[in-house]
Amino acid sequence: MNDHEKKGFVSKIDDGKFLLKLSKRFYEKSAVMNAAYKFTHKCFILIEPLEEGYVGIWFQAKDGQEPEMIPDLLNDFCNEVLDQQVRLDLEKRYGSLRDTIVKHAFQPLADLSKNHR
Repeated sequence: MNDHEKKGFVSKIDDGKFLLKLSKRFYEKSAVMNAAYKFTHKCFILIEPLEEGYVGIWFQAKDGQEPEMIPDLLNDFCNEVLDQQVRLDLEKRYGSLRDTIVKHAFQPLADLSKNHR
């Protein structure tokens, strides 16, 4: 493959090194960081901003790891970052509802009887 050969949003930099490009419109920093953390035991990861509106995630095989395994990891990473983003979106949307339910669930019984009079 050529230096910087592109396949969609993934570029192969050289043997065992790949760049994944994600839009900041869809993925927040914390979703990317949480997903990356889950893959640090499998490969080296570097995260840096790219051109306006994009973040770059560089993946490199660790010593002893087969560089050919990185493309499969990229697919898993894409699913994980999507999962992390959905979790963030749900937290923003329903977090206060969850907090209210938990508050009422752990409220002492004496307080509940006062509220129903």
